[in-house]
Amino acid sequence: MRIVCIGAGPAGLYFAISAKLRDAGHDITVIERDPPGATYGWGVVYWEDLLDMLYCNDRESAERIRAASTLWLEQVVSLRGRDRAYVGGYGYSVNRAPLLEILAQRATDLNVDVRYEHAAEDLSEFADADLIVVADGANSRTRQRYAEEFGTQVGHGRNPYIWLGTDRVFDMFTFDFEETPEGWIWFHAYPSSAGISTFIVECQDTTWRGLGFDRLGDDES
Repeated sequence: MRIVCIGAGPAGLYFAISAKLRDAGHDITVIERDPPGATYGWGVVYWEDLLDMLYCNDRESAERIRAASTLWLEQVVSLRGRDRAYVGGYGYSVNRAPLLEILAQRATDLNVDVRYEHAAEDLSEFADADLIVVADGANSRTRQRYAEEFGTQVGHGRNPYIWLGTDRVFDMFTFDFEETPEGWIWFHAYPSSAGISTFIVECQDTTWRGLGFDRLGDDES
């Protein structure tokens, strides 16, 4: 079968790996508009059940992902940085860049053709494909182009948030809530690699506007 995957993110690459493992005879190409190593965002989290599924599906890539991941123990929820509640549990986090590198290398090892800096402008260029997998992200150009055919429905969340990285190390999965004159702001953070933590800040839209963030530039905010 001739398969084309549009998008070399985790979904597109892992689909290609899985399809190759099920039939090495598949001719699979992954198309990515960005250059190798380009990614957006910081660490992503996962739990033991997903790791078990990865091991069952492809032990080799699962071992590489686990080796690149950070284990965090416990969760803490705090109010105004003071009153704390500790919750059991553990999980893993891995930065997107090494995750994509691991999956791209595994796909290449299985003879998947991964092509970077190749924008899929028109699906007609893949007319010889038996299957086209669209995995080019939340802002998928392909999904937008064929919205009527796919019956696409897009919804937007109400809360502004920003996904950051920090050199402050959070040993636990941490939630903290801070009250301002215009409402609550909160963050959650977790370790994602050696010396780096992922830090996500969120608030309601009324708080965002009330504090004037909607009128500030990046440096000011």
